[in-house]
Amino acid sequence: MGQHSDKAREILLDAAEELFATEGVDAVSNRRITEHAGSANHSAIKYHFGGRDGLLLALLGRGREDMARRREELLAQLPEHPTLADQIAPRILPWVEHLESLPVPSWRARCLQQLGSLPSVRGLIADSVKNNPGLASAFEHGHPELAHVPDTLLKARSGVLGGIVVGLCASHEGSLERGEAKGNWRSVGYFLIDAATGLLAAPVTHKDDFISPPSDVAFAL
Repeated sequence: MGQHSDKAREILLDAAEELFATEGVDAVSNRRITEHAGSANHSAIKYHFGGRDGLLLALLGRGREDMARRREELLAQLPEHPTLADQIAPRILPWVEHLESLPVPSWRARCLQQLGSLPSVRGLIADSVKNNPGLASAFEHGHPELAHVPDTLLKARSGVLGGIVVGLCASHEGSLERGEAKGNWRSVGYFLIDAATGLLAAPVTHKDDFISPPSDVAFAL
């Protein structure tokens, strides 16, 4: 794909990201996106992405390769006997650092939050995260701090945690746009690491009674 075509794709993705974040996914047509992107070609989304589903998949995958590389760097730096927080950090910090790298205002976290809330998009989300194991999979071989947590409950907590991570990042993203942010992305990242550690390792009061893992796989970290 040529440089001009790559740039056109990015402009369309930026336009869709902003509109979906501010108005909701179902409220925005493909025509509206192309017009917001400054294109007179109302079939541009079909040309560049093959259609609406291709556009949504491209949005879900933005930055994923860079985040995966950063995650591998952080995992390689873990101590010989990592704490639970040590192991959680490589799953959260790449996402937060990615958001920090974007210009202000940005809409990426808010767009993902909107996408994850739609039942009609969940099938696409499942396809997009097949090669992106969730947080719970990081502990499939066990961790001393999680020895008391059943595997199914760990998966459920991981799913809940994913929603918390995206929700807080979306909130901070909006605060930055309004000039109301009281912290920076680094403080958000370490707040989330602490919160994730506490949630995953929390006491289990009913070992045989727990909720099913949430279906919002958009938030797999």
